[in-house]
Amino acid sequence: MSGNAGQVEESMVTIVRRTLRTSRRAGFWRDLVVAKWLGFPRVLPVMMREGLSLRTVHHLNACLHPARMAVVDERRQLAFREANDEINRLANAMHHRFGVGRKTPVALSMQNCAEYMLLWMAVSRLGASTVHASWRQTAEELAFQIEHSGAKLLFADNSVSDAVAGLGDKGDFEGLEVVGIDDGVGELTYSELIEDASSDFPDLEPGEAESENIVYTSGTTGRPKGAVRDMAGFGLVDLFRILEQLPVRTGERHLIVCPLYHSGAQVFAALQTGLGATLYTRPKFDPLQTLQSLHEEAINSIFLVPTMLRQILDLPAEELEKYSTPALRGIFCGAAPFPHSLRLRAIEQFGASVIHDFYGATEIGWITLINGEEMLERPGSVGRPIAGQQIRIVGEEGQVLGPNETGTIYVRNEHIMAGYLNNEAATEELMADGWMTVEDLGYLDEDGYLYLSGRSRDMVISGGVNIYPAEIEAVLDGHPAVQEMAIVGIADEEFGESLIAVVIKDGDVDVEELEAYAREHLSSYKVPRTWHFVDELPRNPTGKVLKRQLRERFS
Repeated sequence: MSGNAGQVEESMVTIVRRTLRTSRRAGFWRDLVVAKWLGFPRVLPVMMREGLSLRTVHHLNACLHPARMAVVDERRQLAFREANDEINRLANAMHHRFGVGRKTPVALSMQNCAEYMLLWMAVSRLGASTVHASWRQTAEELAFQIEHSGAKLLFADNSVSDAVAGLGDKGDFEGLEVVGIDDGVGELTYSELIEDASSDFPDLEPGEAESENIVYTSGTTGRPKGAVRDMAGFGLVDLFRILEQLPVRTGERHLIVCPLYHSGAQVFAALQTGLGATLYTRPKFDPLQTLQSLHEEAINSIFLVPTMLRQILDLPAEELEKYSTPALRGIFCGAAPFPHSLRLRAIEQFGASVIHDFYGATEIGWITLINGEEMLERPGSVGRPIAGQQIRIVGEEGQVLGPNETGTIYVRNEHIMAGYLNNEAATEELMADGWMTVEDLGYLDEDGYLYLSGRSRDMVISGGVNIYPAEIEAVLDGHPAVQEMAIVGIADEEFGESLIAVVIKDGDVDVEELEAYAREHLSSYKVPRTWHFVDELPRNPTGKVLKRQLRERFS
């Protein structure tokens, strides 16, 4: 890219910041005005004809920098022009061969790869609904999501071949069309599907795309629910509300190791694509391979869950020294608790300006952000709301609480989910006068920084006192011999519930030492009554500890 072009793109941040302060109207026309100010005459015809959203972002990037790499995996690399053409071929083939149109549910179940990104964009381009299904699922779990979502078209790779083969034993899926990314899955392959398809932008009926993104929640509190969000409505101004707080620039390199069926990975993939970044995808996470990729590909940013970051930091010192990461400017860590002790290790290794945490959820979107410098000043906080996000803390009687009072976190923004698919009752449980909660507990300090105390369903009531496991976990995680741990409550005849600690040791330590450490740092009623040492904690695929399983095991 020429120096002038680079300066134009870098000026986008400054221009949009000014626009955000002066413009209150959302939507296409405001985005169009911003684009005119940016001086991109090549993309204006595309925007006028096709709109500006996730469904058109590859087309716009193909106009601006057609030869830049869009997506790179272990088998393929495609420039934006090539990626856009393939997205069009996929969209046209799905439409003409299978009748995919607006709101048609299309399921994707595969490991991270170039095809995943292209399929997601193609489904969005048709205004259809993407059903993101984990490749780790059993046949029973996959059958539930296919049946519940109503998907009649499934794209799958060999990682999910056993589950696909077992669908026939779990229900009537005779009408389900399966397209295999690899040979051996389905009767039709991905390459065969697009072989003769048109590379023209699909001709849709007038009107908004209304492309739904359906992500099934992790099921930590029961059977997964399908959270539905409109991904086509994510515009340029929304992009820059986030961008102005992140250390990312246009045309960078972003590494994807979290599964793309996970909403966190999707957010960063969409964000980086909007910036014309090159996405490097890996099928699944491996700590050493990830570190090597950060080094060898000169990666600028990555999204990780805390468990992944911990595994990288646990690599031998010689590996961490050998594979340095001078190009890395952003590690975005979220989707699960990020203990302060782990934050300190990450800051020491990568630098405070690189480490970030945030609060959000599949149902409510991205709410807050905090960087390493703020983490050092405000241990335990997940940051302040991003522009456009509102937070309030609500007490048990429905009253709005003041600073430093713990209650249920409610948020309000333009991008909360439309609801749980085919489950109006579950949706209504989380809504209150336009505000939504995912039943997390926390408080805001005097400066508006958010602190999490755990999920309301994880809260333990012992002897009539509310106890928040996240607080205890944060303290005990600071003991040098504790690698990981979880606090849960189990039934107790005398107190109603009692606390137990489930610990993975990282060294020689006994219960007496840990209990003494807890009593030194916590009130007596917060000290676990029972301690269990285990080799690993049960987790779902996105790294969250399955506390329900711990309660069942140790009750």
